Amino acid sequence: MKKITDHLYVVKEYNPNSQDCCVYLVDSQSDEGLILIDAGINQEPFQEIKKFGFDLGNLKHCLITHGHLDHFGACPMLKEFNKNIKFYAHELDAAQIEQKPTGQYVEQFFGDYNYEPIKLDHKIKDNEILKFGDLEFRCIHIPGHTKGSVAYHLEIDEKKILFGGDLPGIAININDGNLDDYIISMEKLLKYDIDISCEGHEDIIEPSDKVRKFIKNYIRFNQGLNTVVLENPYDTKTLLELAKNCYELQFYPTALDFCNYLLEIDPNHSEGQELLREIEKHNPEKQEFIKRLIKENFKGELRI
Repeated sequence: MKKITDHLYVVKEYNPNSQDCCVYLVDSQSDEGLILIDAGINQEPFQEIKKFGFDLGNLKHCLITHGHLDHFGACPMLKEFNKNIKFYAHELDAAQIEQKPTGQYVEQFFGDYNYEPIKLDHKIKDNEILKFGDLEFRCIHIPGHTKGSVAYHLEIDEKKILFGGDLPGIAININDGNLDDYIISMEKLLKYDIDISCEGHEDIIEPSDKVRKFIKNYIRFNQGLNTVVLENPYDTKTLLELAKNCYELQFYPTALDFCNYLLEIDPNHSEGQELLREIEKHNPEKQEFIKRLIKENFKGELRI
């Protein structure tokens, strides 16, 4: 756990080898106590709060960014510290949180996790303001990754801070995703000129120019991903762009995955071969994310 700025701490930092999300804590320095943004899926991060000198019984609010289990799975455990803690999420993702989660995503990544549903105390609407002491969280509805994704906007010491949940999450036209909604949502966020982005599966991103670049990169990423998964799995130009995009973002395993898939389609692709050599310098872990995603969702005939 470490301090980011006044009032704000990261409880669980980004770990590229973990499916769990980052967890953030805001100290309202008032009777409203401590506020968590997302809870993750494991209880271990909560002990970091105690080690840092905070009273776990003072955890009074948990703002959930969206209805994916890795962001709210540990919420029932929070009641062990404060049975009156209040939970907040958008009304369109409420069902995923208040019921046993099901579906391919849950089975694939969290098949052995037994989630006991919680009841939301407040269902958020777009542009709503949540006030805790002197702090005001603006709730920005950003559908695309899920129907009820929310970003929480907070200003501290003239710094505009955003808790985005999964801005870089998959937002293509499968499952709860919707690419058109995602693009509109990201363009909405760009207007806020964010100074610090606190992501669910990223390191802290700052200053504002890096935040803008990050968001724009992921608009392009999801546009390209939608193309190769649902329209043309053999689009080598888009696959190269995806690999370059991930390499620039330092997501080396994903960059490697796109590059390997590209070269499987076209073994003599010179730019792909050159990029692969650069990626391999970082010794990324191999995965087959893109091929699996295509096999599960492309409706046409596959040649490989």
